[in-house]
Amino acid sequence: MVAYIKGPAYKAAFSFLGVNPSLFRSYLPNLILWGGATGAGIATFTEGWPLFQQTFYSKIPVFGSHWIENKDPEEIPI
Repeated sequence: MVAYIKGPAYKAAFSFLGVNPSLFRSYLPNLILWGGATGAGIATFTEGWPLFQQTFYSKIPVFGSHWIENKDPEEIPI
């Protein structure tokens, strides 16, 4: 005997603001690329700002000593 279904069975797919997981997965490589490019651009343009040098760049483990100033005492004006 065959079991018939009374009507179609609908399932609601998870979606947040119209973006479901499979769509997000397809955009993920582009988001990583553009996020990295944005971070590199911000780092490039804020390298000369003393606030960024003291707050962020001097705390980088290997390259942080590049932004720490060790002036000779004879070169400091009184």
